[in-house]
Amino acid sequence: MSHPKQHTPLERLPFGRIFGYGLGDFGFNLFYTGLNLYLLYYYTDVLEIPPATAGLIFMLPVIWDAITDPIMGAIASRTRTRWGPYRPYILFGGPVMALSYISMFAAPLMFPGAVVIASLVSHILFRTCYTVVSIPYTALSAAMSRDGAERSRIAGTRMVFAVGGGILTAFLTLSLARDLGGGDLKSGFIQVAVFFALIATGIMMVVFLATKEKVSKRDTHAPAVPAGSLRQSIGFLRANSAFWILFAAVFLGALGSSVGSKALVYYVTYVVEEPEQVSTLLTVSLLVTGASIPLWAWAGTRYSKRDVWFCGALGSVIAQAAMLILAPREMSQLYWLVCLAACFNGAFVTMFWAMLPDTVEFGEWRSGFRDEAIVFGLNQFALKAASGLGVGALGLALSLVGYIANERQTAETLEGLAWLSFGIPLIAAVLTAIVIRQSPLTRRKHDALVKWLERGRRPS
Repeated sequence: MSHPKQHTPLERLPFGRIFGYGLGDFGFNLFYTGLNLYLLYYYTDVLEIPPATAGLIFMLPVIWDAITDPIMGAIASRTRTRWGPYRPYILFGGPVMALSYISMFAAPLMFPGAVVIASLVSHILFRTCYTVVSIPYTALSAAMSRDGAERSRIAGTRMVFAVGGGILTAFLTLSLARDLGGGDLKSGFIQVAVFFALIATGIMMVVFLATKEKVSKRDTHAPAVPAGSLRQSIGFLRANSAFWILFAAVFLGALGSSVGSKALVYYVTYVVEEPEQVSTLLTVSLLVTGASIPLWAWAGTRYSKRDVWFCGALGSVIAQAAMLILAPREMSQLYWLVCLAACFNGAFVTMFWAMLPDTVEFGEWRSGFRDEAIVFGLNQFALKAASGLGVGALGLALSLVGYIANERQTAETLEGLAWLSFGIPLIAAVLTAIVIRQSPLTRRKHDALVKWLERGRRPS
């Protein structure tokens, strides 16, 4: 009887491939960061939609988006083309996604008698198009390599570009909207949307050309998922406790971040009373997060990703608690504390994308089947459901604390804004730290799984 061959270390991915893949998140964040930071403001302060209604307009499409994510994951994993299952969606879906983004700002102005309906429908359209492109894009990272260290490199590079896109969007959106619109923010936001859409469309083309899917179901001992069947996917998920723990941690972290980042815009505007500092503060915080990502990514290649995430979550607890207790009203103090929180947030945004592909192998080990896209689809569900619920809850909370747009706020409202900006993220950070500590996916465990799977797919 022959014996299994000695495991050969996986090939190191070329820099150009990792760079090209990571660049995609720059394009996605031209859309996603601007939408998350400024769309609620666009609804409440530019279109002058009541906050509670604006929150619902934001929340309902995101919940719809979250529901469609796992469906798109199932569709993508069953797609068969000569380019692989994921890359065609990036190539052909990119231009449609860009047009839908523009429509989100233009449609309410095209139908002035039905601003709320136009805002809701165009938002749902964009979220649907975004799902069709983003789910295959995120699943692609698991198909590029199954090596844990390479995945940390992929996640780190991707997050650097994501933060870069976020920085550009946070810094330029409001100022460009004012300049291009000549003081008319309605017109200015549309022109900014066109500008970002053109850039993102070109980037999607680069991602398609630069990437290659190396790990497929044909390369493993796990049977391919038959088209039209969900039995294997359900079994894969049912056995994958590592994924569900990650799912819960991602949901909690994203919920706290969603509420905190959007409430911060109102905190700076009405508590600190320096609205002109909003874009700069958000940009600086993203710069700090981006600067911290290489360090967190390096730590993820040397230590257990679970432990790195846990340390970052503890740091976030300290930073958010300090802001809640001090409730800073001076921009200099707020800058320091927000940047401290942003540094620790780098661990969250890097490690969850680095750990997510590892749950694919865990599920394959437990179930005998492999399905990357369903994992990434459900992860996007967690992110977007958290974002949608966060924004919807924020819109309702703003009404509850007595917020009135473009007016001087009461002392109770200002205190409520502080709790929304720092208290909710603090609670979320505590819960995230507790949950992620339960993950069975240590570095040693994942390395052992990969070796076992490599031996399992080789003939004896």
